[in-house]
Amino acid sequence: MSFIHSVVTAYPAYRYSTEEITDKAGAWLKSAPQERALFERLAGSTKIEYRNFALPIEDLLRLEGTATRAQIFGEVGGALLREVITKGLQESEISPQAVGALLTTSCSVPAIPAIDAHLIEELNIPQTVLRLPVFQYGCAGGAIGISLARHLCATSGITLLASVELCSLVYQGEDLRSGNIVGSAIFGDGAACVVISPDSGPLRIVDSQSYLIPNTSTLMGYDIFDDGTHLRLDREIPQALLQAAPAAIETFLAQSDLSSHDIAWWLFHPGGAKILSSLEETLSVSRSQSRWAWESLRDHGNMSSASILSALESFLKDREFKVGEKVLMLGVGPGLTLQMNLFECCG
Repeated sequence: MSFIHSVVTAYPAYRYSTEEITDKAGAWLKSAPQERALFERLAGSTKIEYRNFALPIEDLLRLEGTATRAQIFGEVGGALLREVITKGLQESEISPQAVGALLTTSCSVPAIPAIDAHLIEELNIPQTVLRLPVFQYGCAGGAIGISLARHLCATSGITLLASVELCSLVYQGEDLRSGNIVGSAIFGDGAACVVISPDSGPLRIVDSQSYLIPNTSTLMGYDIFDDGTHLRLDREIPQALLQAAPAAIETFLAQSDLSSHDIAWWLFHPGGAKILSSLEETLSVSRSQSRWAWESLRDHGNMSSASILSALESFLKDREFKVGEKVLMLGVGPGLTLQMNLFECCG
């Protein structure tokens, strides 16, 4: 068996309110009134109050080239990774030498080697640790990471799942397409670490399953141009998710002789207010059953693969659950991919 033992998060130093971000975005979009109006309209409806960034906004607005972004990711992302792994091990009271596997997720910069390779010796993690860096799952990476870590834990023992997302480094100032405008209005930076144990923890990982929604591969992802990666977010994403999610969830739960009515708590990917409210309505989930996604979205924006782990951290801190209650985590990412993880509360 595999258990969620603990979850911790960390955020870069530069924190801004939505009002501050909207004001500073005026400098970016001063010559594009329609796009500026779109940004302001989006910012006012996202339910996001704060976001953290790797750099001051003025520096983000001047970002150029992939080399600069890669350097920043190595420095800021490496520091965040060091922080969350250290905090995760300390909170769990686990020695670094006990770590058998390290799974890292990010879709910010495709660094090779992945940034964890520079920290293994410094953190006193065994050099024989099984490393698995994951990039292309995007926002679903945190949820899929838990599924993969569950299997790694069965053979490697204590497994760390660490997500580091500096979404601000994907910003492209010359790109005024709607996907980049939307992304600039909702994405933030952050990191998380989940410690998965074969012995004990407040949540037992019961089952996991991915579902690739047919005919949706062009709706979300990156367009790769000569100047780097450009965010692609299609307006059809919410509808595609709502059409597929209910049946996929019921099929998944039926494997454990359960239905959605047996789920006490829901952990949705904090991708956006429209998606969250639509999922609640479609699945007949109350706000009290799923509020942690809203809290993460409000306080940090969409941090890609780290977001759902932030919601998981808040859920565990609240400790409102009872032994035996079931929890469903729903991750969403490019593909379009649904990642479903079923947990049982252990106290």
